[in-house]
Amino acid sequence: MKYTVVLFKDGTTGTAAVNDTLSADDTVMMIDTIAGMVDSATVVQVGTRFTVVGDAATTFKVTDSNSNERQTVTLTNATGGTFTLTFDGQPTGNIAYDADGAAVQSAMEGLSNVDVGDVAVTGVSGGPHTVEFKGQYLGIDVGTMVADGALLTGTTPTADVAVLNPGATTWQLTFTPAIQTGSVPVDDAVITFSSQMIEIKIGDGNITYTENTNYDYELDRGVLDTVREGDQAPIDVNVDFVYEYITTGTGEEITPMDALKGKGGAAGWVSSSSDPCEPYSIDIEVVYTPPCGGSEKEITLFPEFRPDTKEVDFGEASVSITGRCNVVEPVVTRVAQ
Repeated sequence: MKYTVVLFKDGTTGTAAVNDTLSADDTVMMIDTIAGMVDSATVVQVGTRFTVVGDAATTFKVTDSNSNERQTVTLTNATGGTFTLTFDGQPTGNIAYDADGAAVQSAMEGLSNVDVGDVAVTGVSGGPHTVEFKGQYLGIDVGTMVADGALLTGTTPTADVAVLNPGATTWQLTFTPAIQTGSVPVDDAVITFSSQMIEIKIGDGNITYTENTNYDYELDRGVLDTVREGDQAPIDVNVDFVYEYITTGTGEEITPMDALKGKGGAAGWVSSSSDPCEPYSIDIEVVYTPPCGGSEKEITLFPEFRPDTKEVDFGEASVSITGRCNVVEPVVTRVAQ
């Protein structure tokens, strides 16, 4: 197991589209049109991997994401006077028509249901202003504000609010590595999401599995006659190793036990089972990379693994797990290094 890493992976899937004009060295991307995620989720978790059409060779890792609601406040034909904003039934005081973002933010922070840090408002004098909801409203789909421009002056002045980005829907990704010259994603390019994971570098130990096959032996007048395949049985998997290090590649603190349970640092993980009614599972991928560069890398995938027993020895930095997979055999592939 000296040249082996073990990946604990969740079942994240889905697609989105680039909604941005990007250049080389960018590490932040606007996205939209999220689809195909489990249970119709629209929030991309930190740790999710993705590829982009046109650069299939690069796997990007999400290190941060933004799903805060953003609303825009726009005044039209206003040359004087004031307006107000009402959020969740609470109206602000009068806001000058030529207020900048800081003044609008101050007015909103005067509401009983908005604390300092709950909103961040940007905009030049007279707007338009972008209001991002944070703090207690972080990542929440909030109600749309109502603007009242009755006290504005000018030629038919109006004050309007529109939802720029709904809350609880990711609209911005921060990722690594940076975009490289020659593979810059274009607007509307398709993004394909894949697993959150932890990588465990094996120092010593072993991983074994047992394929279980059932046969029905039929008799003819007490004499063995024919054999038929019986019911399928899941494979048994035993994971027992001392690890050198555990990493996510994206900065989260996730232990093997977190990943196996979908708790703690892995609370946002998605079951690798396609059936939402089945108990939570993960995929275990064993990657053996021979020290000789010309040899093929061997990848053994144990899908839909569910642990029966879990044992951790911190003193020995060891993990011992037994469990089963909802398949009759693993998937083994070999790829060139």
